[in-house]
Amino acid sequence: MFWQCHIVTSSIDKLFDKPIDQLNLQDFLDESDLVQECLNQNKRLLDYLIQENVMNELINHVITLPKDNNFRNANIVTELLSGDFQCIQEKLLEKTNLDLLYSFLLINNDALNPILASFFSRIISTLINRRPNEITNYFKSRETFKDDFFYHLDTTSITDILYRLIADCGEQRSDIIKWYEDINIIDGLIQQFLITGSNSVQTNVANLLSDFLRLAFDQQTGNEGDMIGPTLSSTIERLLHNRNENSE
Repeated sequence: MFWQCHIVTSSIDKLFDKPIDQLNLQDFLDESDLVQECLNQNKRLLDYLIQENVMNELINHVITLPKDNNFRNANIVTELLSGDFQCIQEKLLEKTNLDLLYSFLLINNDALNPILASFFSRIISTLINRRPNEITNYFKSRETFKDDFFYHLDTTSITDILYRLIADCGEQRSDIIKWYEDINIIDGLIQQFLITGSNSVQTNVANLLSDFLRLAFDQQTGNEGDMIGPTLSSTIERLLHNRNENSE
């Protein structure tokens, strides 16, 4: 008896039958099993996705508002860039690619699209969780980091990143707290709260400071030594004091 083995070729593999100069990222994004094939460690696919021009196109799907308001591509790309794919993360962490991703905060002078902002936040939060040293060092290299993020305090997904940088950065926490102190993040948030005429900014800043304070209390209870508790407690007290003075 002879057993006949059938090798099932995925539809994505069939796309590679085209000449290399005819490969089109959109064809891959249209495939329903794209993410699954990455999970299956399809080397040919992963090697294609981390090509410089392809990675550039992937990131642009996340930072650029689609003309037809269809966020399907952006959603799929977010799955790829925030997935547990080491080679994709390594490529994303290259400075040119981080610069392009970060430009999302710079090219949008008006209010950020909340859907794209949530995708951006998800990708950054994944990097904070998995590659805290690399992403925090990159943020520190951005001289306008504070202004860039403060410009979008009306967007909850952006203020969430400021929290995640402390809450989810593991062993980098003490270093991030010190950096926040050096660039006066907490004082800056208080100032924004006091001077803004935007309800969404006030709400997001108040929630962010509350999250910081809750994290500080949790650390004090756990006897952790990052000294975030006293710092945040004093600034929150100052916020309440200044708010009361302004209301009198």
